[in-house]
Amino acid sequence: MNQVGFVKPRPGGLVKVKIEGLTVKGQGIGSYGEYQVLVRGSVPGDTVLGRFRKVRHRRREGEARMVERISESIERVDAACEHFGVCGGCLWQDVPYDDQIRLKEMLVKQTLRPKDSVEIGPSLAAPAPYRYRNKMEFSVGTDGAGDVQIGLHPAGQFGSIFDLGRCELVPGLTSEIVEAVRTYANAHGVSAYDLRTHKGLLRFLTIREATQTAEVMVILTTSAEPFLEVDHLAAQLRSNFPRIEGVIHTINREKAQVAYGEENRVVAGKGSIRDRLGDFVFDVSAASFFQPNTLQAEAMFARVVSLCELSGSERVLDVYCGTGGISLFLSRSARRVLGVEVSAEAIRDAARNSAQNNVSNCEFMSGPAEDLLGQLCAQGDRFDVAVTDPPRAGMHHRAVRGLIDLAPDRIVYVSCNPAALATDVATLEAHGYELDYLQLVDVLPQTPHCEVLARMRRT
Repeated sequence: MNQVGFVKPRPGGLVKVKIEGLTVKGQGIGSYGEYQVLVRGSVPGDTVLGRFRKVRHRRREGEARMVERISESIERVDAACEHFGVCGGCLWQDVPYDDQIRLKEMLVKQTLRPKDSVEIGPSLAAPAPYRYRNKMEFSVGTDGAGDVQIGLHPAGQFGSIFDLGRCELVPGLTSEIVEAVRTYANAHGVSAYDLRTHKGLLRFLTIREATQTAEVMVILTTSAEPFLEVDHLAAQLRSNFPRIEGVIHTINREKAQVAYGEENRVVAGKGSIRDRLGDFVFDVSAASFFQPNTLQAEAMFARVVSLCELSGSERVLDVYCGTGGISLFLSRSARRVLGVEVSAEAIRDAARNSAQNNVSNCEFMSGPAEDLLGQLCAQGDRFDVAVTDPPRAGMHHRAVRGLIDLAPDRIVYVSCNPAALATDVATLEAHGYELDYLQLVDVLPQTPHCEVLARMRRT
């Protein structure tokens, strides 16, 4: 039954709502009659006036754009970025950093609902809440006058972009390179790819800037149309920005918006840059996955090793090992480490990184984790400890099954998605494991993103 004064929500309608919780994406959640209302930019304790953008009557859910913050539970601060409020990235730049950590801790507990017996470790706050990202992908489009734009997406509008001035999450040089490529494209008639017509050339600009070595890589992603100016552009970029070690041209012929293609060429300089995590040096190629926050990755990997409780005699399995970052950190404390990763290119990087750091007790296998873990079990391999660092969707259900069958004594789970972690933890708990430790690592300050370390023991 509807409450007195209740008006069925509709797009464009106004709603006053008290925010009581958060979604995993950091949107505030409040109630209006039987409807759940999601309001971007609000946090628990706020009272806001919103205007409905979308209403899903069957799900009793609506999304509202904030019109006014009537009262606030956290005193807001001035955002550092000129694009705040438009950009879809930094949702919490107006929230003091200590409060961001508190909100993320609440999100983790709200999602995982740990038992009282689970130890909650102290959150690892980022030493640098701004200019910490070592890689950023920028989209390309055109404005109303037909000029090339290079920037990011407005909140909830993936079909459009805004022209970037300066992004406060990346080092200053990255923003300068964005401006230089945009200026060059407009001066030399380099066209932007059109998502509707699938015509035009430039699709993405990706910049990697190594935190510890300051080496820079520029990746230009285009359609299959001829890019006659690419050599000249690369030479000009390297002349103007001497820290650029390599310029790579990659061609994406597909309609899907992916910033790395199937055909690649090193236009100028080298095909990789180097960065350091702790005592280890890593080659980072254009397609390599490398943790976006180098300083926090160091702290997180060291914590993973600590949670594994290694004495030096253990055999450790590193599932979804990528280019071998965690494997190399584990190598100092384990007898043997086996890394598993679906990407053959990442495995080649892992093997090379292992060799150049004189690590001899790591080996790597390429293939889907859901297949390889079953094969390892079938051939009688056993591991004392397993570490798993899956993509955002979590572990494949057959990979979880394979881990259960391998029966390591301890599993340390590195998660970038608490909801997926909760699902996998529930499955592992149903098959003889018990969650005993959780810890938040703030890898992406100014955003609601939560990186979580979880340890499970076989009972």
